[in-house]
Amino acid sequence: MKYLQKTVQINRDGRKVKTAVIANRSTAALHLPATAYLINKSMKGLKIKSVEKYASIILSLIEEVEFDPEIDSLDDLNDSTMSAYLQKVLYEERGISGNSLNQHKQTLSNFFSLAFDMGYLKKPNRFTYRISDAAELAQAKSQGRERSLDPYRLSEKYIPAKQFNLLLSFEASKNPYVRARNEIILRLGYEVGLRASEVTSFENLSIAAIKKSINDSEEKKLNELELGILGKGGNGGKQRTVVIPPALKRKIQRFIKANKKHLKTHLICDVDGKELGSCYSSTIFNRAKKNLIRKLDLEKDINHHSKGNVERWIANTGWTFHALRHSFATNLAMEVISGNKKLAKVYVQERLGHEYARTTLIYCHFAAVLTENIIVQDQLSEEIENTLNRPIDRELVNV
Repeated sequence: MKYLQKTVQINRDGRKVKTAVIANRSTAALHLPATAYLINKSMKGLKIKSVEKYASIILSLIEEVEFDPEIDSLDDLNDSTMSAYLQKVLYEERGISGNSLNQHKQTLSNFFSLAFDMGYLKKPNRFTYRISDAAELAQAKSQGRERSLDPYRLSEKYIPAKQFNLLLSFEASKNPYVRARNEIILRLGYEVGLRASEVTSFENLSIAAIKKSINDSEEKKLNELELGILGKGGNGGKQRTVVIPPALKRKIQRFIKANKKHLKTHLICDVDGKELGSCYSSTIFNRAKKNLIRKLDLEKDINHHSKGNVERWIANTGWTFHALRHSFATNLAMEVISGNKKLAKVYVQERLGHEYARTTLIYCHFAAVLTENIIVQDQLSEEIENTLNRPIDRELVNV
């Protein structure tokens, strides 16, 4: 190996900073683009373990460039050579996991962009980082899971918004009341995070409570609704407050107004006003999923989008009604870590009714993976590692 990675301490702006550098083994000359990038990360407060990890990823690519006689520098790399490096060297020769492959892609993309902005590279980040379908599948299955960071395979249970909306279009009940009610049931899972039994239980979602919440929201000039929900737990269940977003609030208001003859005491009920079974929510999810797969399977030979969608729904066996709750938690966590809304991580814990903070940290880490936020991933990784011996919410293990 021509280059080596070394951890050093430097003095910058009057303070001592621990960082990593990459240097020539023979001459000790620094590899300027890589070292500048690593020092930049350290100066921004990144932990030394994370900086060392980034250094090893960049060093790996540098060594491959040095080994190739047709490539003189990082600026000589093109899209095909980068894809070959990811596919042939990392995935096939070294057999790295999908999650590690994803981290290589994210780190290298960030490195090329920042090193160019700092003037150490002549060419910007110009790569698509393409890999084979098999490698993409391995990466998707491992995404968000490294050691114990995604022990519950959230990466296989998260349903993107486009796929959820597609599922809604296949709720095919002929009765207009049932069709509208079933759409609200599915939305209560995806947009509010209710469990299947919570949606149908007459302990929750009474018409009286909803109307009171509507009046309260109008007095406070709020667009969403806040409702108390009785969930799982001992001593009769655990209470939590959920937030119904504006669009779903309006849909519920119209539903109540149009179906007074069916709705006697509760929002979710049978056509005669009686309580539905605790498994009903899962039943309508599975029925819509079967309709989707059956109808799109017939179209797949003439419609490319139908083929792609049906393959996703067949492959993702973890897409169940409870996956809607996982998806809600992940989407909420993405809002928290993005900073678009001034929300603390505890907000996710409160809205989901998680007893243990570590469960919430796992969702936030997975959200950081989906949004490719490397810095937040590393921060949360450390927090999760510090809670490895603490309990977690068991529902994640059992579904």
